[in-house]
Amino acid sequence: MKILFSILINATILYAITYLLGPNADKDIQAWIILACDCDYTSIQAMKTYVIWGIILWGINITIRPILKILSLPLFFLFFGLASFIINGTLLYLFTYIINDILIISGVGYEINGTINFAIAVAIFTVLNTLYSLLFFKK
Repeated sequence: MKILFSILINATILYAITYLLGPNADKDIQAWIILACDCDYTSIQAMKTYVIWGIILWGINITIRPILKILSLPLFFLFFGLASFIINGTLLYLFTYIINDILIISGVGYEINGTINFAIAVAIFTVLNTLYSLLFFKK
């Protein structure tokens, strides 16, 4: 049950990033995050895509995140925890690389246009991931 909940939270975090950085026709903003499916980000097809993304992000979080945390432990002491932005940026970049280049799935893709947009996405990802960790994994 914890795995399913974690997958759904990861899918929700990715949906929030897509919603906050998605296209806005009212303000004439182009798409900063591009879904591979030619669909609205709230459609059923997009929701299936978010669940697939959640599964992949869950796998990354349980395998690679602990290794990166151990390797960056000295940076946590030097920069007072700001190294989590670097870890989350690495994980988000790895996630987009896996989605787009390794697991070439028809209708599933994820792209963030621009460095500033990537930094904003990493900040959103870090804040939501921290809230998730604080609220649900308190011991």
